[in-house]
Amino acid sequence: MITIDNNQYDVGIIKITRKASQKIESLGTTMDLHKHYDIQGTYYDYEVELATRKLSVTDYDNLYELVTTPTESHTVTLPYGQSTLTFTARVSVASDVLVQSFTNFKKWGTLKVTFEALTPQKEA
Repeated sequence: MITIDNNQYDVGIIKITRKASQKIESLGTTMDLHKHYDIQGTYYDYEVELATRKLSVTDYDNLYELVTTPTESHTVTLPYGQSTLTFTARVSVASDVLVQSFTNFKKWGTLKVTFEALTPQKEA
């Protein structure tokens, strides 16, 4: 289950890749050659591969339209440790695969979405 902009989607998670990165405002080296950093916070970016076979064709299309809408940000809730994490992110990449094509509808799947955090989840 994931939530995007208060819309819950009953999808499985095939794979999640999390990346934690630290925003560094400035860097300096003292006379003893020790580097010092002014760390602003830690951002968690997610690449999520979703199992969408439970979704109807309409629900899948709505999810795809949501993640590909040109908007500055989304509020997303994704797995984090043994719980979840809700944060503001932008979708940098969304991709899927045409699985089957029938006369009256097309079945898409293997939806992968990359969410880039816009604010740090941990502040220094």
